[in-house]
Amino acid sequence: MPLCVSAVALGAVVLTAALGCLTACAPTPVPTATPTAAFASEEEAYAAAEEVYRAYNDAVNARSNGTGGADADPQQYLTGLALEGDIDTQNLLASGDLHVSGDAAILKFAGETADLDGDTPTMTGIVCIDVSDVSLIDRSGADVTPLGREDKIAQRVVFLGAEDSLRISNESAVDGPTC
Repeated sequence: MPLCVSAVALGAVVLTAALGCLTACAPTPVPTATPTAAFASEEEAYAAAEEVYRAYNDAVNARSNGTGGADADPQQYLTGLALEGDIDTQNLLASGDLHVSGDAAILKFAGETADLDGDTPTMTGIVCIDVSDVSLIDRSGADVTPLGREDKIAQRVVFLGAEDSLRISNESAVDGPTC
């Protein structure tokens, strides 16, 4: 409940108690809605997280290939460290006169943990991504993708928010062969 509403409600209670006779005439308080969980189950939360990650991946692919217009803004799916990391990466690419070419494909999404009880639901999932078609290209058009890069990578992704505003807040590599 907002602070100003709480102060008004508290003032009304104090005034009513002080006047005594108005207690019986005071209007019945309007019940406040009980907050409902953003997700009915972990499965629903993981499905929403997977949907957000797939949309994010589509936006990354569109940005890399110069297609998609305003929809090609992967930053609309990011917050916190993930957003900072994307901004830093875009600045690094621009300063090195590099660009990314090709599409990454989501192979699998697996929910790992979910905390759905607080004000901001948090989910973690493992995403397996096929990056075999993704290359790093320099200004002369040469492929400068690091040698030995794996074709399939696993990322641990943290999601924050609710159904209507779920965002990727962090993404990090998973050690070991998980894809």
